[in-house]
Amino acid sequence: MNNTQNQVLLIAIMLLLLAVIILLFYKLPRPSSTAGPEATAETGEPPAEAGSEDKLGVALRLLDENERMVVEALAAEGGTMLQKDISYSLGFSRVKTHRVVQGLVKRGLVTVEEHYNTKKVTLVDWLRE
Repeated sequence: MNNTQNQVLLIAIMLLLLAVIILLFYKLPRPSSTAGPEATAETGEPPAEAGSEDKLGVALRLLDENERMVVEALAAEGGTMLQKDISYSLGFSRVKTHRVVQGLVKRGLVTVEEHYNTKKVTLVDWLRE
């Protein structure tokens, strides 16, 4: 391939990548908060949406089935459970529970702290309100 063909190929790939990015972000909901993203980053809370569902409901819609089950179980128990109790109540293996909880930690929806030979899993404050 010569230099011109390489440039055309590179431009085509960049346009395709741009189209994919636009399609992925096109359907994302826009926050209705008037405070910009700076306020969200400072407080660590998602932007408030007037007249929308509660924060827990919005979070549940964005989770996969297993994550949703864990968050619902935590909410039903007041926001805190031991990881082994989550495993037992949902019928998950210890490994599956660990992976789901770690995914929720990465998303910032739960915190985990050591508790003897297991972990205590707690919903973040803004989800418990």
